Amino acid sequence: MKKILGVAILVLSMILGCNTKSENRYSTSAPEIDQIASLISTYEAGDWTAWEGHYADTAKVYHNSLEAVSPEELMQGFKESLEPMKSYKFQENDQFKEMVIDDRGRKWVNFWGNWEGVIAENEKKIVIPVHITAQFVDGKIVEEHAYYNMEPMMLAMMELEKSRDSITAE
Repeated sequence: MKKILGVAILVLSMILGCNTKSENRYSTSAPEIDQIASLISTYEAGDWTAWEGHYADTAKVYHNSLEAVSPEELMQGFKESLEPMKSYKFQENDQFKEMVIDDRGRKWVNFWGNWEGVIAENEKKIVIPVHITAQFVDGKIVEEHAYYNMEPMMLAMMELEKSRDSITAE
């Protein structure tokens, strides 16, 4: 009887010891995910004041770089690169967003989507896959990393410049 009681206590303690609360570390719905959706919407609308409002004053932003820029510097770069565009947006069907809580308890939101733009002068359509990951503290982005290949845009602009030169040469 003592043996059975000992085994039962051992089994019970193992079950209780292994039954720790597990925090949900991945989510596809969270206020921070809504913030990323709003960030994308304000970017698409060209509402730069609202776009910049998603970032903390001290935010560090890394887009295709190991060196940080401020959100304001990034915004100026976006404005310049979007000047020749007739339209631009993220394709709605190919977007995915998730929030991850890392081992240190930091909240990161990942975004994957395809950016699509049309050059005003020649109606050329460009599609660029984009990945963004942003860390949130108190509802603001404090750090952001984004990766996208600008080669399609650069090649399209070079092609446009070449066609302008050939027209001028005629």
